[in-house]
Amino acid sequence: MSGTTDTAGETYFSADGGVYDANGTMIGTYETDAAGNVDFVTTDTDGDGRLDTSVADTDHNGTFETGIVDTDADGYYDTMVLDTDGDGDFDTAAVDTDGDGQADTTAHDPNGF
Repeated sequence: MSGTTDTAGETYFSADGGVYDANGTMIGTYETDAAGNVDFVTTDTDGDGRLDTSVADTDHNGTFETGIVDTDADGYYDTMVLDTDGDGDFDTAAVDTDGDGQADTTAHDPNGF
């Protein structure tokens, strides 16, 4: 994955494990498994020192099973999505609408969202 750019040309994954924006500012990190597949990516796009997004490939099959987003920078997730059956589609979601770190709404669709 080293030295690759996303399809929009806005994010760059460098060989040092850093994720950089188009201006060259480091906005996150990533790690790969022994086969070179990305295991997880974390970003802090607003530079406040708190993670904004995290995605993880927990079973090392090349697709992300977990996605976490903190949109209000309070240190708690606002939205979490999971692929619980390993089919490549997120099928479970949890949303924290009041920022207390506890899911207020959850949903599950076995066909994926």
